[in-house]
Amino acid sequence: MATYFLSDTHLTTEQPEVYDKFIRYLGVIQDDADELYILGDLFDYWIGDDGVGLLGHSPAVEALASISASGTKVAVMHGNRDFLIGQEFIGQIGASLLSDPSTIVLNDHQTVLLMHGDSLCTDDVAHQRYRRTVLTPEWQEAILASPVLDRLTRAKDMRATSEQNKQTKSMSLMDVNESAVVQAMEEHQVNILIHGHTHRPGIHKPIVNGIEGRRYVLGDWGRENDAVIRVDSSGEFDLHHAVV
Repeated sequence: MATYFLSDTHLTTEQPEVYDKFIRYLGVIQDDADELYILGDLFDYWIGDDGVGLLGHSPAVEALASISASGTKVAVMHGNRDFLIGQEFIGQIGASLLSDPSTIVLNDHQTVLLMHGDSLCTDDVAHQRYRRTVLTPEWQEAILASPVLDRLTRAKDMRATSEQNKQTKSMSLMDVNESAVVQAMEEHQVNILIHGHTHRPGIHKPIVNGIEGRRYVLGDWGRENDAVIRVDSSGEFDLHHAVV
């Protein structure tokens, strides 16, 4: 049995091949997964838990509820696209909502820091400004109080703006700041960090408090870069493509 980590599936009915692969993947790992951590951007955008049917996400709800019912502990972290996921949805899928950042202990001895990753991209000043705004309770309450169709229009506009902005930003600007990485790991007293967001899967070895650490970056399913992590009972980390 093992612990799985994934992020940035960006589920949307506009990409049915990604949606189908995600649902099939849950079936593949169901008998092997003790725990499943989804580290943000499960959905390409989220307009509130009352918009599940409007967005066509009932299949995801059913698939996640099924793997939870099978005995896998599922934890979901907000991303920069689906930060309006609430307790109603979490309850429907039988999961827990994981704060960003969070630390967990694997196999009784490996303390791991989990993050979505966008808070580490400190060089992207515009994104950090956006993040400070949309994560405030006041902003979210005001949005959720508006009609669901208005929220859908706004979400699509925000997604289009985000994609347009990416065209003018360098890859280095949208990547994590190494100093921010080390600061976060030292603050939480860990040598292992797992995050997504940057869509640049890989393994990095930052120096944390004079010791070589490990930073694992998960992949982006929407770009066929669907790197996930499996950690077995011996504590071995395996970063690999999701195979169905």
